Amino acid sequence: MCGIFGIWGEGAAIEVAEKLIVGLRRLEYRGYDSSGIAFDVFDVSSSSSKRTMVVKEVGNIDKLSERLALTVQDEKTASLD
Repeated sequence: MCGIFGIWGEGAAIEVAEKLIVGLRRLEYRGYDSSGIAFDVFDVSSSSSKRTMVVKEVGNIDKLSERLALTVQDEKTASLD
C-alpha cells in the first residue's frame, strides 16, 4: 500500500526533513517495504543554486531516518526556501 505525505514551507533542510519523517511514521501502520523523501534544497551562499534532494531506503522508516541524517549532515549550508 502507498502513503503520501507532503509539506509546503520554508526552513532549514534538516527541520523540514524531520517533519517529513514524522509524517511518514504516522503512515507506518499501512505496511511498506521501502520509503523515501524528496525536497528542494537551496544553497544559502548562492541565490540561484537549487536542486532536489532525494533520499530512499529499502526497509523501515528508521533506516530512512538514519540515511537522511547522514545525507543532510553533509549539506551544512543547505536550507529550503
